[in-house]
This record gives sequence, C-alpha cells and structure tokens, in this order.
Amino acid sequence: MTATLETYFRSQQVSLQWSPILFAMAQELEAIAPAADLRLLFKKMGTRFAETIAEQFVDIKQLRELNDALNDLWARTQWGYVQLQEASDCIEISHQFSPLYEAFGERAAPWSIGLLEGFYQTIFRVFGATELLSAQCVGIDNNGQKINIRFA
Repeated sequence: MTATLETYFRSQQVSLQWSPILFAMAQELEAIAPAADLRLLFKKMGTRFAETIAEQFVDIKQLRELNDALNDLWARTQWGYVQLQEASDCIEISHQFSPLYEAFGERAAPWSIGLLEGFYQTIFRVFGATELLSAQCVGIDNNGQKINIRFA
C-alpha cells in the first residue's frame, strides 16, 4: 500500500466529528490511570459490547460460520475484518483495520486493544468456550493495522 493511500485510508477510519474527541479522551485517560488499568477498562467495555450483540451468535456451530458472522458485524460497523484460524492449542484471531489505532493514537495501543480482547473472549464464551480460556493480544503489526490475538 502506498503511503498516500495508507494515509487516506487511515483518515477514513474514524469519523471526523469524533476523532479529536477520542484522541483527547485517550490523553486524559493516560494522565489519570496506568496502562494496565486502562486495558482492563477497555476489556470490560469490549465484554459489554459483545454482550449487547451476543444473541446473533448463539446459533452458530462452526468456526467458519462465526468468522463470517463477525465479518458481517465488522463490515456494518466499519471496524475492519477478522480471520479466525484454529491452531493445535488455540484459536488465532487476526483483526485487521480496526479504528482503535486511529481513534486513540499509537501510544494507546497497549491498552486500547483490551476492547478487542474482551469482545472476542465474550463471543467465544457465547460460542461455548469455558471460563478458563481467555483472549490475549500477542502482537500488533503494520502500525496498528493488524492486531493478533490468541484465544486459549
């Protein structure tokens, strides 16, 4: 992707009316709480978000169906897309082009990803996973464009 195209794409991820407010909010949050607390807060927000829409995932039985349903959700909300991959000991979640990086800034990445951790953990519980399993970010690539999460 060329730098000009990437700059344009990123500028479209967050509504212009909300972009400066969300960035300011991130700065204020960082001023009053440590990153670990903010990550927990955002994980709780991701959990709450997932709980409000969980009904649409209740009847899903296969990982491929869940992947399709999640991508339908993300397309409708302009939150990028996800690829779920079953591995020997986990589910690998690759979420691309979420607006978190653009909304809150690069410095907020270590804690804002909690939103996706909480969301996916809750969705997998709806899908039938036990309370012993959790979603944990294992890496952020391409300047925040790809967030890798491990559910195990």
